[in-house]
Amino acid sequence: MSKMLIGEVEEAVGLEFKRVFAPLFAIQWENNGLHILDCLRRSPVSVIVLDVNLPGLDGISIARAYRASGGVAPILLLGDTHCSLELQGGLDAGADSYLAKPLRMDDVAAHVRALMRRPALRNERILCSGGIEMDTAGGTVSRDDVSIHLHPMEYKLLQFLMRHPNQVFSTHALFERVWQKDFGSMEDTVRTHVRTLRQKIDAHGSASVITTVRGLGYKTIQL
Repeated sequence: MSKMLIGEVEEAVGLEFKRVFAPLFAIQWENNGLHILDCLRRSPVSVIVLDVNLPGLDGISIARAYRASGGVAPILLLGDTHCSLELQGGLDAGADSYLAKPLRMDDVAAHVRALMRRPALRNERILCSGGIEMDTAGGTVSRDDVSIHLHPMEYKLLQFLMRHPNQVFSTHALFERVWQKDFGSMEDTVRTHVRTLRQKIDAHGSASVITTVRGLGYKTIQL
């Protein structure tokens, strides 16, 4: 059975997680951040739920340390409020999703199902596609050892596509996953960034690193 590790300080919330998810996962519930990080080092898990305000080591720091060690399980963060800085910090640390308390367990279940459906994360430091090399630790992109300057959202979009090679994503999915929004001028925003990315990273006369799949969206191919 798949394993869910829950880091949660409130006993009532932890017990509710056990009630809802026990039929689907082997549940391990912990309430200390340092103990959670130790558990992640000792055994693999399928999905991780972390309270941002854990004692010992906070949820964002756990997510950052787990990703730095090569951990690839999806992470759902739980915060006390809809705080944009907390949301950004958590996502930048490697979390995949964020929910603010008080929780509705049907919302939590929907987020967990969505996380489990996502393709496995490629966690290599160096990503390569179509002659482009990205060093995710150094934050650099190059072609044939020539550095390419990308704006932050161009970099995030390219990194996301290169971490999920051969997977097609619609403009809506890319906007939701990369920009972390589900409203706004999603099609224009994504298409504009794809166009400027192609201008910067594609070699003259060669096929684009970012492939358009007509009627479906965009993808990169792992080479």
